Amino acid sequence: MFALVRYKATISLAVALVIILTLGATYKLLDASKVEANEQQPQPQPQPQPQPQQSEQTQEQPPPQQQQNEKQSPQRLNELYSLAPVREAPNNITTTVFMFRGDFSSPFYDIFALHKRATRYCDKDTTIDGCDVKLPRNYRWGNLSDKLVDALEHMCKAPEKTDFYVKADDDLIMSDSKLDEVIRVMSTTDCQVAGGIMSSQGFYWPLGQVYIFKREILEQFCQKFPITMKLHSSEDISFGMILNSKDTSRFCNLNTPANHWHINYEDHRVKIKYFTQHNE
Repeated sequence: MFALVRYKATISLAVALVIILTLGATYKLLDASKVEANEQQPQPQPQPQPQPQQSEQTQEQPPPQQQQNEKQSPQRLNELYSLAPVREAPNNITTTVFMFRGDFSSPFYDIFALHKRATRYCDKDTTIDGCDVKLPRNYRWGNLSDKLVDALEHMCKAPEKTDFYVKADDDLIMSDSKLDEVIRVMSTTDCQVAGGIMSSQGFYWPLGQVYIFKREILEQFCQKFPITMKLHSSEDISFGMILNSKDTSRFCNLNTPANHWHINYEDHRVKIKYFTQHNE
C-alpha cells in the first residue's frame, strides 16, 4: 500500500515538472516573438525641432560691426598735423581772418587777440563799436547763414584774394602764433578746409568756432553767387551745404584742445568761463 502511494506521488511530481517545463518553454517562445515583432516594426524617427523664422527685416540687418560703423558719424578724418607734407611752406602766406559781431557780442572784444588782425562784419544798423564792415542787412542769431553769405560775397568782390581765410568766433581764444603755425602746416598739405569737421548732414561741414579754408574754396563760393537755396539756420552747416562735398581728401581735423579754446580756458594763472555763449 505504501509503495502504491509512493508511486502515485512520483507520477504526480513528474507530471507537475513536465507542466512547469512546458509553461517555461511557451513563455520563452512568446517573449522571443514579441522581440522579433518589435525589431521588424519600423521605429518612429525623431521629428526635427522647428526653427524660429526670422523676419525679412531681421535677415536683412547687417552684422553688428557693420551696424556700429554705419552709426559712426562723422567719419574720422585725418588730423592736420598727421598729414605728410607734399610741399614746402611758402615764405609769404597771406591770410584773411573774419568774424561776425552783433548785439549778442561782448563789449570787451579787445581782450581777444584775433580781433587785432580780423575783419569784423556787423549789421547794417548796428550801433556797437568794433566793426570794420557793415553788411547790407540786419541779422539775428538764428539767421547768421545770411550773414555768412553776405560776408563771403563781400570777400569775393575784394580786388585781391589771400591764400587763406579764417572764420573765427569773436570770442575765440587762440593766439596769433598758434594760428600762424596751423596755417603754415596746412599750406604744406592738400587739405583745403580744416576745423572740427562734421558730416551729420550728409556732407562735410566745419564747426563754427573756427575753420580755415584756402583760396580755392572761396573761389568755388564766388562761382555760386547769387545763392538762392534755402540755407540751414546755422552758418557753419550752411557753409558745408553750399560747398556740398563728401571728398575726404579736402577736409582735415584740427586738434581743438591743443590749438584753440571756446567757452572754457584754464592754465596755471588764468581761468576763463563764459556765463552765456550768446543771446537770441
